[in-house]
Amino acid sequence: MTLEASLVVPWVIFIVVWIIYLGYFEYDRCLLFQDDYMLAAQTEEGIRTVEDQSSWMHGHMAGQYGSKYMGTRHVETSGEVTGSEVRVSSSLHVSHPLSYHAGIIPGSNWDISDTVRIDNYSFTKRIRLFRSVGRVLDGG
Repeated sequence: MTLEASLVVPWVIFIVVWIIYLGYFEYDRCLLFQDDYMLAAQTEEGIRTVEDQSSWMHGHMAGQYGSKYMGTRHVETSGEVTGSEVRVSSSLHVSHPLSYHAGIIPGSNWDISDTVRIDNYSFTKRIRLFRSVGRVLDGG
């Protein structure tokens, strides 16, 4: 019984820690997408000229991403405002100790990148359009 436990318990501990670590990696992915979308939506929301939107977005990028990501110190971001479209792209590299110390895990597997595109349209007008279409389809 002791021999089996001495072989199984370290593996169980390793797997539990690995699952927790992968959870933090997935958290970084979700957080990056959320930050991209929030920055694009806030850029599109209030300011109507393209130049003002672009300067506002570039001025608020560092504050939006901050230092809340695990395993990385820097998020590479870029954004552009063209006509009625706001596009925000970002990427980061999560440094994993096993990738560069032990060479067990390839380093390219820990890159996260995302691009969000938002068209400049009024959400209120869009909701009213869908409600009108719903009423027509319901026969009312």
